[in-house]
Parts: sequence; structure tokens; C-alpha cells
Amino acid sequence: MRILEPITLSGLVVLAVVLSSSAFAGSCGGASHSHSAQEMAEQYFSMMDANGDELVSEAEFKSSEMTKYVKSFEALKPNTQGLVEKGSFVRMFVEAHEKKPEV
Repeated sequence: MRILEPITLSGLVVLAVVLSSSAFAGSCGGASHSHSAQEMAEQYFSMMDANGDELVSEAEFKSSEMTKYVKSFEALKPNTQGLVEKGSFVRMFVEAHEKKPEV
């Protein structure tokens, strides 16, 4: 496993914990339920995807609130064109949440 992967996975887990209460608290009419990792990932991605093209550029990332929770754009594993693809982000996020933290 490369060094970037643990940092990325840790960052995404922290992101989910930090945002899960605030990002969704008002969106469900106060209902008490949880969202799947897939739903959370899609919501977080949309926070960065300013133009809705399912790609996030470094400029979009830097202008989003996600910079408060993700250490760097590179942690999102941009493709060779320097863009983060929605499918890739969602898969990485879901995989991070399927792994149990080591104690």
C-alpha cells in the first residue's frame, strides 16, 4: 500500500465523521436515520463539483468547503488530466468506510 492511500482513507473517514452530523442534519426534516456511504460520498462530491459535470478540478476543490476536511487535492487521487472523477471518488469513499479501523 502506498503512503498516500492511508492518508486518503484516514482523511475520508474523518471527513465522514465530521460532516455526517452537520451535512445531513437539516436535509431530512429532522428524521432520525443514517445515510449509506454511497449517499454520503455523492453529497460530498456535489459540494465540490461546482459545474455539475461529475469532475472536480483543483480550482473547484479549492473553492469548496471540502478544503476544511481534506488535506490536499492530491488526496482525492485526481486522474492523469488532473480531475477527480465522481465514480472514483465514490468508490474510494465507500471502500474507506467498509474497512474497520485498527485498534
